[in-house]
Amino acid sequence: MSVLPSDIVVYGSANMPEADSVTNGGAVDFTRRVAFYDIASAGSVDVVSSSASDTATKITYYGRDPTGVVQSQTLTLNGQTWVSGSQTLERLLYAALSGATANGPVANPGGTVAVGDVVLAAHNCVLPSGAVTTDTSLRTAQTGSANHSGTTPALFKLQSGDGNSVSVGQIVWTKGGTGPNQVRQIIATSGYGTDVVAVNRDWGAIPDNTTTYKILQGMLFEILPNAVTAVIRMFSNTAADGPTGAQRTYYEKVFVVNNNASTALTGAQVEVASETPGLPSGALLDVALTTALNDTGTAANRQSAPSTGIGSFISQPAFVNVTGAGNLPSGSAANSAGAQGVWLRLTLPAGAASYKGSADLRTQGTTV
Repeated sequence: MSVLPSDIVVYGSANMPEADSVTNGGAVDFTRRVAFYDIASAGSVDVVSSSASDTATKITYYGRDPTGVVQSQTLTLNGQTWVSGSQTLERLLYAALSGATANGPVANPGGTVAVGDVVLAAHNCVLPSGAVTTDTSLRTAQTGSANHSGTTPALFKLQSGDGNSVSVGQIVWTKGGTGPNQVRQIIATSGYGTDVVAVNRDWGAIPDNTTTYKILQGMLFEILPNAVTAVIRMFSNTAADGPTGAQRTYYEKVFVVNNNASTALTGAQVEVASETPGLPSGALLDVALTTALNDTGTAANRQSAPSTGIGSFISQPAFVNVTGAGNLPSGSAANSAGAQGVWLRLTLPAGAASYKGSADLRTQGTTV
């Protein structure tokens, strides 16, 4: 079976402090996913689960309010019914569910560990217009959704014309008809047909032309193939010096993993393909790969480069070869047999403007 786009997953590392003077990096953390996409517009956020049983699960989220101050709030889920937050945010930074392992700014909020997929989403939908908590003008899927095949990931066929309005990283939440209360993240918007998007995993019940849905913008805490209890926006608390100050450089470590149980991704390469919108003038986001799989190396803090176990930083966009023979080995999720460490370096010149945007971290290779 071929390695599919949904098999390649980016996880966080054991130490992602989002603060200076603290150890950075370490081993792969399979309970943590990272956000490379723009994840919230100004406004409040709401939370829901795909499981009616998640009524004692808690979530704590952090974000910047419209004045730039970091705010936080803890909510208790109410199963498949949306719970509304009251904090107005300009962007989400990071969030943790019940059972999360302490890692940097993220701490366990208490409560009962979730048994369903959990979504923390902007109060206003991407599609249709309006609040996530209301059922006005739901979208209706077309026939053509599917679970994965040997060469194709799981698919969802949107209402006619909706394919032009969605982006990678956004979330499909099915509301009614066949297969309600399922949550999937969009991983590709092209290559599979008009109005067809690829999603992160198979459907429990494949949607059809009776399925109604909404498209959301936010964070997905998936329960499968392994439970994720924390999501963090990369470089969320970094800042440039003022115009008369010094250049600052920050480092974050993530891992690219192949969760295909039987097939390796050979000749694998990693790059930051693009940033949307472009970075401020003079700012750079570069990549270096660790020289061994399953690396556990650290840096003294997030403003210090790791001193060992790492290749050269390569200006982006440019593909960097995976270490050794260049293969991402196969293995069941979470695949600890072949986690490729990726150090990201963010350079901020003095006076760099505030930035809100996303990066496309891309992995390519050969599969059978």
